[in-house]
Amino acid sequence: MILRWAVAIVVVSVAVAPSAAAQVRALDFVRDTSFNLRALGISRFGQAIAGRDGRMLFAPEYWNGEVVLVDSSFKKQPWTFKFGRRTEVAYFTQIGWVGDSVWVLDPAFRQIVYVGADGNVAKSIGFPSWVRPFWRDRRKYPLFANMMWHAAYPDATLLAEPVAPRHLLDTPGYDAGQKMLVRIDGDGRIVRLVARMPRMDGKLQLRSGTERQSIIVPGYAKSLWSVSNDGNRIAIVSPVTSDSGVFHVTTVDQNGDTVFSRRYAVEANRNNRTRIDSVLGVQKAFGRYTAAMVQDTVRKLMPTFFSPVSGIDVGVDYSVWVTIRRPSTKTEDGEWFVVDSAGEPRGIVTLPRTSKFVSRSLDRVWLQQVDRVKNTAFVIRYRPRGAIATRPTRSARAGASSPPARPQE
Repeated sequence: MILRWAVAIVVVSVAVAPSAAAQVRALDFVRDTSFNLRALGISRFGQAIAGRDGRMLFAPEYWNGEVVLVDSSFKKQPWTFKFGRRTEVAYFTQIGWVGDSVWVLDPAFRQIVYVGADGNVAKSIGFPSWVRPFWRDRRKYPLFANMMWHAAYPDATLLAEPVAPRHLLDTPGYDAGQKMLVRIDGDGRIVRLVARMPRMDGKLQLRSGTERQSIIVPGYAKSLWSVSNDGNRIAIVSPVTSDSGVFHVTTVDQNGDTVFSRRYAVEANRNNRTRIDSVLGVQKAFGRYTAAMVQDTVRKLMPTFFSPVSGIDVGVDYSVWVTIRRPSTKTEDGEWFVVDSAGEPRGIVTLPRTSKFVSRSLDRVWLQQVDRVKNTAFVIRYRPRGAIATRPTRSARAGASSPPARPQE
């Protein structure tokens, strides 16, 4: 079992790197303006999302509040959505777009709620007890006892990551080494497979009889994914650690059809041989596995080059932002390798490492800045250098006097 894991990873890692220098250029965003959220009646917000049309929703970080909608010029709109213990939604931990409206995840009442254009609950879908296949697919998928939510769609299907499989029948079509994103109906039945990704996260599980042992593989380069806030794009990044700084990005749409699949490269450091030997030297025999077997498996899982990838996000314009860390990166900076919705590389964006994004796209970036002393928050807009700044609306001009300090979490 151990060797099978190792071989799978090695096969995926074989690649030929394009020229890193030919792909990388600076994508310069500069601060344009800022808005004080106190003008909207919010001292701090817990969640915020932006739409493709420039609208943004802000939800407070406390119970018994209301979600505020602003347009692209930051003018407050008459639409509001109230939540609390005495309403139909107690509180929510996730929010996203569904068409022109929104959905929220309410774990207290165990429901996915569609909120209409009038700010009232339009539809509620209770958490299904199981994620399960249709009978015709009983050999492809087991039952799943739990799930993680990612998106909702106008046809009342939901994008979920099923977890905790329960095998009541043989399922030769199911690969336990892969995570899945599937669309399910309100009863939890799997309608469509949307995406797969390797489950291995750097923790090697050894089993010998009834005993188990975990080994953390230092520097393991795991695959990551992200879902756009409307569920129409899923981006997956897979580091190719056998080649310096190479990573593979694939995006699919809400139906699982591939939009693009390409490789990119940035600078990366080679894994130090002394460090590898020190990690292998502490591995010991376990059960039926000799020390040599364990060391050989861990050696194959350790990357030749450190992966520069540490995260991935999808912009509101379906651009893909891969969080990277290059040898030349300054300690205080964060860097994002950005490609457009068709997969064409647009450059590297550098912003303060502690930046907390509210929204991002190729034509504007919104960051959050919190003033904990004054118990207020600002959202700061960055535009590409040379873009024409937009004058703040009257209701939000107070934010223009916000301090020029770097955004903080």
